[in-house]
Amino acid sequence: MTAVEDPSELRMRNRKIVQEQLEQAYNVVDGLIRKSYSRHDMETTSLLRDLRTNINNLLPEVRSSGLDTFHSRKGTLDAFYAAEDSFIASSENFHQAVTASIEVEKVIDVFKLQQLLTALQRNLRERIPVSDDVAREFNIRTGIGVSEPVKETSPTIEAFGIRRKTAINAGTSSPGQSMGMSVGSSSSNVIIEPDGRELTPHLLADLYNYFNLLEQKYTTNHPEISATDVYIGDRKWDFEKGDRYLKGNIYDSLFSRTMIFYTVFKPYDDLKQIAESIQKEADKVPSGQYLSLCVVGVEWPEDIMNWAASFFHLRMSLFIYDLGTGDLCFNKDLKLSNRFAFWHDRDQEMSRLYDRLLILLQEYGSISIIEAAKELELEQKSAAEYIKKLLKAGVLVDVGFGEHKYALSVSELKKVGPKE
Repeated sequence: MTAVEDPSELRMRNRKIVQEQLEQAYNVVDGLIRKSYSRHDMETTSLLRDLRTNINNLLPEVRSSGLDTFHSRKGTLDAFYAAEDSFIASSENFHQAVTASIEVEKVIDVFKLQQLLTALQRNLRERIPVSDDVAREFNIRTGIGVSEPVKETSPTIEAFGIRRKTAINAGTSSPGQSMGMSVGSSSSNVIIEPDGRELTPHLLADLYNYFNLLEQKYTTNHPEISATDVYIGDRKWDFEKGDRYLKGNIYDSLFSRTMIFYTVFKPYDDLKQIAESIQKEADKVPSGQYLSLCVVGVEWPEDIMNWAASFFHLRMSLFIYDLGTGDLCFNKDLKLSNRFAFWHDRDQEMSRLYDRLLILLQEYGSISIIEAAKELELEQKSAAEYIKKLLKAGVLVDVGFGEHKYALSVSELKKVGPKE
């Protein structure tokens, strides 16, 4: 590259460009589906629907840096720029190919479009994070003053950019003790005690912004599907924001909690320490309850990130959030972890159950309870209860003959309008 650009600004700009191109591609593919369907080309219609689903699945990862999955966590500044170039190029190639398909009068090459989308997804995940090394190399090239790295023996600054008011006594303080200082007295509402040491100004600002964003999400949204695929959109939901933690609760009855969402600032730098601490909390979760736990820190070691990316427990999902990069690490192979990631990442757009049902009804016209359960990831009994609520509210009508099938009512169709 001839010009040296700020890595953080470049990454944000590229993400916005790709998001806009993907959203445009989604709308184009949606139009192509209707076009092929009107021609009774069912094979192409089916392939385009799969393509649209793949775009829709990729969009949350592009929109939110909290869902970033970096296959490589290290690299030089040149490697960073090269990866970003590949990311943008693959997005433009896919966008151009999709747009060009509008003018195609014969069979659309959906296979080629899928290949281009796969390349975009690969390049998205093969980008290089803006690490300290990358930022330092950029500062050197641009002539910005670079201070010497702080050594572990510094009496004022330790790991994660966290400031101490007193000197570190290496002879009496173990790694576990150095990371375990709590805020005030313990509270029964606190699952893991937050780390309360003084932070550098920019980290403190990032921490406040992150928890303020979560508070806004918890205020305007409500969990809709439980860990057991039960509809919980009508259950009692409350949350509390404390000093460096946020806790949300779903209640099955007045005092019986079935789900807890807990995000806490608690950096660790030792894999053994965090693994033992998290396992201890996971084993405390009683049968019939589920915990979605997010531990917040800065510059997480690679071994901890790898461990978090493969973590599994029957009654708990684990997330590791990095304040410095905005990355949210978790086991993406688990359905429940993907379902609950929204409550810990920075994404503000929630995929609502009714919106997903509306897409299905606009596409297929009507749907059975079995189909609704499968598409909405609800257990069949819960899907039936959800459909019943919508019938009672006049949103749906039963249009089945012999087999119960449900469609939008005339009044609801007038509200939502025709599909664009």
